[in-house]
Amino acid sequence: MQNYWSGKAAVVTGGARGQGAAVSRLLLNAGAHVHVMDILPTDDRAWQELYASDGAREGRLQVHALDVASPEAWEQVAAQLLADGLTLYALVNNAGITGPRNTVTKASLAEWERVIGINLTGAFLGIRTLAPLMPRGAAIVNVSSTVGMTGYYSAAYSTSKWALRGLTKSASLELSVSGVRVNCVMPGVVDTEMIRSHTALVAALQNIIPMQQMGSANQIAEVMFFLLGPQASYVTGADIAVDGGVTSGGTFWPVGRAIGAL
Repeated sequence: MQNYWSGKAAVVTGGARGQGAAVSRLLLNAGAHVHVMDILPTDDRAWQELYASDGAREGRLQVHALDVASPEAWEQVAAQLLADGLTLYALVNNAGITGPRNTVTKASLAEWERVIGINLTGAFLGIRTLAPLMPRGAAIVNVSSTVGMTGYYSAAYSTSKWALRGLTKSASLELSVSGVRVNCVMPGVVDTEMIRSHTALVAALQNIIPMQQMGSANQIAEVMFFLLGPQASYVTGADIAVDGGVTSGGTFWPVGRAIGAL
């Protein structure tokens, strides 16, 4: 297992920051040649931090400042993979945005289409374009959310994350024949720039996490890395919550605390 990723290619979307960057580092340090797709311009500081991240790096990093909602962007990445001559063993559909978090009646069509385009259509395009390049033993991880397992007021974001679970199920059925696994990770409240920018939301969420702390990008990335590798060779079509207990009991955890049962 030690040299499993050496010489293999991986594609990670939304990989310039947060949990996307964390899983990119794990793959790079394991020896994979990682293609990172992110809409950030190539002179953004986040790219420099990814290049300079710690670790005895064995793999090679290639960045693509592209929009995952664009079919042409995916064709460009596929062409680069073929030109490199390396076999693609991993695809992580991590790119996502929250949008303005508006409810159904307040969301604009433009807002709806942009969130769905990045969070859901981007993953669909990635699988459709790159799965044909993946051999038996390769794996795909879609990044949904605990929002995709419960009710949530933000219409576009919630819909996209629920739909990613359906896309995962459909793709896992189709690709199991060719030996490519497809799984879905459901992060809870993760301490990233995206969540920290909404201070009121951060404060409110503290009351629903049984483990009483936000997760880190590395904690989510470790689960992704496991699902991508041979240790998870018999896992496909699964939804895996990495959320500190939110979906298993977060609703009643504050209730139990309030009445003295917990």
